Amino acid sequence: MSKPEFWIRYSPAGCAHGSVRVEYIGLLPDDAHKEFTPKIADRRREAAEGWRHELTDRATFDTLLPCLRGKCQHVTGERP
Repeated sequence: MSKPEFWIRYSPAGCAHGSVRVEYIGLLPDDAHKEFTPKIADRRREAAEGWRHELTDRATFDTLLPCLRGKCQHVTGERP
């Protein structure tokens, strides 16, 4: 992976549900989770459910655009 540029928020099903640039958040997964989910009780629940936040580079981000636009296999049931 080249330089990480984005935090990606993944649902338990593996679908990318959001992104934010690293420069606005920092390099810690907990900081990214706080950005997407401000309330600590909600973060604890999401962590237990399997939500995760991962750093990614531009090339990987581009492959996630269908998910981020709600047009991925997770939503449509189709394989790309």
